Amino acid sequence: MNLQEIDLKNIYRIWKSNLGPFQGFFRSTPFVSLQTYDDFRLEEEKVIKYDQKVIDVIMENFNGSSFLIVDLPLKDILNLALVLNNEYSIKPILNVNLLFHTFGIIGTKDNINKLINNGLKLKKITTNKFIMMLPYDRYNEEAAPDDLSNKLNNQYGIGEDDLPYANLLKELGYEQVVIITKDNIKEDLNDYLNFTRKEIRVEIIKVI
Repeated sequence: MNLQEIDLKNIYRIWKSNLGPFQGFFRSTPFVSLQTYDDFRLEEEKVIKYDQKVIDVIMENFNGSSFLIVDLPLKDILNLALVLNNEYSIKPILNVNLLFHTFGIIGTKDNINKLINNGLKLKKITTNKFIMMLPYDRYNEEAAPDDLSNKLNNQYGIGEDDLPYANLLKELGYEQVVIITKDNIKEDLNDYLNFTRKEIRVEIIKVI
């Protein structure tokens, strides 16, 4: 199965379905950009690899009063999203605004494989349980200028409209935001947290 054979609109609809009040945070950018990506053969991942410790941390902190945001590498969140949806009936809000490009700095063929194949495996669920997934590798804070040679700089940061405001979360019954991430909080997410914690509790948990 090649990329150009895929109905990208269908994959988009599968990931977006039943997101309820959070559907506005799901972006079409990855799917639109894949329409002009160089064709290649997709390879299905027979065994979905994920870190059970991360799942355990998510489930330990998942409750009706906490809104969870997982900020981990794209390859990880795509597999975690599939597992959380299919095995735990938690709908992933895949908050990825990546412009896929053949010569892009970020976004690999493996990422594309996972986005499409995991989308095809995603069970249709109706639930009031949601979790937001951000790609930690959306930009590299330490990228050297030489890294950009012969490449399209498709890195991006998240802005204030890319994440839910505290008043929306409180209206939906959430009392705190829990960030599950690796290493240090990225500057763009930290800006959101500094603003949000003025109105709602924020907790940060590092898992890697």
